[in-house]
Amino acid sequence: MTITQNETHENTLLPGAEIVVGIRSLLIWAVVAATLLAGFLRGSSGSCSGGVTGSGGFLDAEGRPTDAPPMCGSITMSANPLVYVAIALIVVLSLTRILRRADTVERALRILNNARMGIVVLTLVTFVVGYVAFATVRVDDWSSYSLLYPFPFATFDISTRTMGATG
Repeated sequence: MTITQNETHENTLLPGAEIVVGIRSLLIWAVVAATLLAGFLRGSSGSCSGGVTGSGGFLDAEGRPTDAPPMCGSITMSANPLVYVAIALIVVLSLTRILRRADTVERALRILNNARMGIVVLTLVTFVVGYVAFATVRVDDWSSYSLLYPFPFATFDISTRTMGATG
C-alpha cells in the first residue's frame, strides 16, 4: 500500500484545529474591538460662561458686566473600563461554555460565533450610546449643566474652574 501526500497531510492535522482557529478569531475580534473603543470613543468639549470686557472686567453668561470671573469648564468622554471587562468576560465565558457544553465541533463553533457577535454588538452599542450621550450635553452655565450619563458604556470627566485660573 502506497501513502500519498494528501493522506499524510490529513493524518498530521491537529484534532480540533477548527476550534483553535475559531478561538484565535474570537481573540482577534476582542482585541480589535477594545482597540477601536480606546482609539475612537473619545470626545471633549470646553467653554466659558461669559467673557472679558475690553477694559479687563468680566461678563456673565448673558453678557452683563460682573466683578466675579465667569466659570469655565470642560467635559471629556471615553469608554468605560467596564466595557473592556465585559469583552474579556465574553471571551472567558464562551471558552468555559465550550469546555462544559460543546459535544461537537459544530456546537463549539456556534458558541464562538455567538461570542464574536456579542462583542460586535457590545462595541456598536457602546459607540452609539457614547456619542448620543455626548451630543446631548447642554451647558448654559458651568454651575448647572445637564447630560445623559451613559453608564456603563462611557464615562465623562467634568472639570470646572473660574476664568483666568490655571490648572
